[in-house]
Parts: sequence; structure tokens; C-alpha cells
Amino acid sequence: MLLRRLSVVLVAVGCFAACLLSSQGARAQNEDVWALLKKPGYIILLRHSYSPDGPEVEPKFGDCSTQRNLDEAGRAQARRLGDEFRKHSINSATLVASQYCRAIETAKLTKLGAVRELPALNQVYMSGLRDAEQQGKQYMKTIPANQLTVLVSHISNIQAIAGVNLASGELAVVHLDKSGAVVVDGRIKVD
Repeated sequence: MLLRRLSVVLVAVGCFAACLLSSQGARAQNEDVWALLKKPGYIILLRHSYSPDGPEVEPKFGDCSTQRNLDEAGRAQARRLGDEFRKHSINSATLVASQYCRAIETAKLTKLGAVRELPALNQVYMSGLRDAEQQGKQYMKTIPANQLTVLVSHISNIQAIAGVNLASGELAVVHLDKSGAVVVDGRIKVD
């Protein structure tokens, strides 16, 4: 009986240690990705913060009442993301967002700088994916290597540009290789 209890305790301790090491490994990996942002040539693709699903009939740019928008959880997520940048000594960046209110608000709430709108980052669906990919990559080629830039867009655009499926408020750090292909160097999700 004592042996059985001891083995249960040892298994529990082992599971706890494994979880702790896994968590520390993820934090270390995140730190490596954050470190890339201090080097030239890296670009951030950020999926806008959380916005609840809802009907979005023919959205009109500049009229947020016709669009899905961030809720308070999404706004808090965007603010935490900005705080995380500052925690890693990144106090400013060039912010470029799609014209959708949820992308613009995400960018603004990070408080990393002024936000510029770029139609090429607007949400697209199946028929527009190839254009979104080409326009997104073309814009990325114009970004100076020493200018940290955050492109705030949507799941479909980011998937088309970089082949990565990000959660709301998650970012991918990427660079362009010599052939112009987008390489994903890491991802960060701020909870």
C-alpha cells in the first residue's frame, strides 16, 4: 500500500516537473523569437485581436457598425501585446493594418506608434487569396531591413502570405529569403 502511494506521488511529481520544464522551454523559445525582433530583416505578421463571430454584411471601411469588432477581451489582448513588446525593450514599430476596424484598433491599442492603413492587408476569401499573397509579399519587399514593422491583418491573408494559421492576437516573426519567399522564424501568443 505504501509502495503504491509512493509510486502515485512520484508519477505526480514527474508530471509536474515535465509540465514545468515544458513551460520553461516554451518561454525560452519565445525569448529567442523576441530576440529576433532586435535584428534587421524581420517582419511581424499579427492577426488582429479577438473579435467575436457575428454577421458581417458588406462591411464599409470607416464605419465600424458594419463590421465585426474587438470586444473587451480583444482590446485587453491588444494592450497586453503592446506591453509585452515594451517588456522586451521594443517601444516603437511601424504599424500597418488592414482597413477593418478590428485590425486598426488592435494596432492602435499596442501603443507602438502611428497606424497606417494598407488595403492589401484587408480580409480576403478564396477568390482573392492569390492577390493577397502577391500584394502582401510585394509590400514586405519594400520594408527597409532596419525598420521593425508589424503588419496587422486577418487569418486568411496571413495564411496566404506565410502559410501559417494564427490564433487571434498571435504573431508570426518572418523574413524574406533570397528568393523572396516568406520564412516563418517563430510564433508568439500573448495570453
